[in-house]
Amino acid sequence: MHFEWDDLLRLLFACAAGALIGMERELRGKPAGLRTNVLICVGAALFTLISVHVAEGSTTHDPGRIAAQVVTGVGFIGAGAILHARGSVFGLTTAAGIWLVASIGMAFGAGALVLGGVATLLSLGVLLGLGFAESRVARWRTTAKFQIKMEPSPELSRAIKQHLRELDLPRRTWRISKVQGAYTGYLVTVGPEQRLEELQKRIMAEPGVISLVRH
Repeated sequence: MHFEWDDLLRLLFACAAGALIGMERELRGKPAGLRTNVLICVGAALFTLISVHVAEGSTTHDPGRIAAQVVTGVGFIGAGAILHARGSVFGLTTAAGIWLVASIGMAFGAGALVLGGVATLLSLGVLLGLGFAESRVARWRTTAKFQIKMEPSPELSRAIKQHLRELDLPRRTWRISKVQGAYTGYLVTVGPEQRLEELQKRIMAEPGVISLVRH
């Protein structure tokens, strides 16, 4: 296996692509930031280069075998970025970004510089452009989860349901649990942020509500 200056160019392109995507992730405070994305992109490019060089002049080595294992390895990293908490899943975008950055690195490692560059620009467009669109959509459709510590009262439960009807908010989940003599209501609904804030104010104003936490 010998070193070629073209290999250095491919690694530099992979480093630049990982840095561009990683910077966007870093500015948003995501777990996989600048250094993580750069290392993943360069690592994927390096493994692809090794695959290509090992298979050069050989009829027994498959250049895709090492590269194929990169996908599996990146899958483990992506799985580690996904968190489950209170019935919700966080980190799917980060995991998908890790997977995509690895594929971009593999494209550069295989010498497909134009393909890797286009994929990098498309990725940045999705992260930047659709992130803005998501924030606009969230103003009209947001999922709210309320945890309400309350006194045992059928009237309070009926009042909360009435508030939901008046504000035209669907009742996705409404249940009450009792732990060590304390009652807690769990409410999940979806709607515009303005209505959700109004619902929160109404619930807090109800007699019998001790505390309210929104997730």
